Amino acid sequence: NTEGIDERIDPPKVIPEGFPTWEAVMDKWGGKMLQACLDIARMFAVGRDLPQNTFSDLMEYGAHLLAPTGSDLKKHGKGTVFAGFHYDLNFMTIHGKSRFPGLSL
Repeated sequence: NTEGIDERIDPPKVIPEGFPTWEAVMDKWGGKMLQACLDIARMFAVGRDLPQNTFSDLMEYGAHLLAPTGSDLKKHGKGTVFAGFHYDLNFMTIHGKSRFPGLSL
């Protein structure tokens, strides 16, 4: 139930026009990514000699955001910064392998 959740924490979905399967594909991909995070959280707990669900239970009602970063490289020239230096605020952040220089973990 998401009734009453602040949209600053859990923003509404953005579904681009012209992509009829966007929502289903993104929901499926997001579910797989979330499951990977839950699995990693459980492995981390076991590795720290804690009950397996120590961290994954805390993630149950968190704001999970799948945010594909789409960039028009024809519009933005070489050297454009799309996501400058920043920190993520959540317990865990995952993303695909960077194909461009500058990603530092």
